[in-house]
Amino acid sequence: MKIGTDAVLLASWCDVLGVDSAVDFGSGSGIIALMIAQRAPLAEVFGIELEPGAAQQAAYNFQSSPFHTRLHLLQDSVQEFAKNREKRGGFDLVITNPPYFHNKPKSPIKARNLARHDESLPLEELLQSAHNSLKIEGRLCMVWPMERKHELIQSAKAHGFELIRICDIAGSPAHSPIRFLSEWIKADVLSESNSSTMIEPERLNIELGIRHDGKPEHSQYYKQLLEEFVRDWD
Repeated sequence: MKIGTDAVLLASWCDVLGVDSAVDFGSGSGIIALMIAQRAPLAEVFGIELEPGAAQQAAYNFQSSPFHTRLHLLQDSVQEFAKNREKRGGFDLVITNPPYFHNKPKSPIKARNLARHDESLPLEELLQSAHNSLKIEGRLCMVWPMERKHELIQSAKAHGFELIRICDIAGSPAHSPIRFLSEWIKADVLSESNSSTMIEPERLNIELGIRHDGKPEHSQYYKQLLEEFVRDWD
């Protein structure tokens, strides 16, 4: 689980304006934290990763990057990190590509299951940990499956969040979205007029649906999001 489309789209779509401190829950190889550090040049960015092999890889990637003085890797569970009094309420941004498979068939590889299945980080505990970690005007950005959209919206509201942005992700214009990106803020800093029911979702098609010699032609929005990170589209 080194680098995936979900992760790079989330890290490029997330609003980093005014972010001086960010934490990536379930950092994996560290790609999201690295992208946030590149986009927010003043931010201190923490990566939290429980699985030892992934944590070692992320720590190496952080140290090898141009942003190494602002990147910090902690091998810990998200739940335990969020209980740390020194870090509690200290972040402008929580960003996460969490394990969201629920009651799905599992791999024989334990580390893969930890990255994909939600037993180690159930949604309720993820949201509570994010709320505990954020400043008063802090924001939560995450990627989530469409089949669990209603569950996320109801649970996030119950944990004190309000939806401010949402983007459906589809493979092409001909495909239905299977995942979506969302950005949330603590409800006590929003007026009633900013209810999540008023939020119109964006739509991001990864491809245009046309392939030349088997190569995909990516949408303009996809290219725009990733232009800082992809050198050659050919």
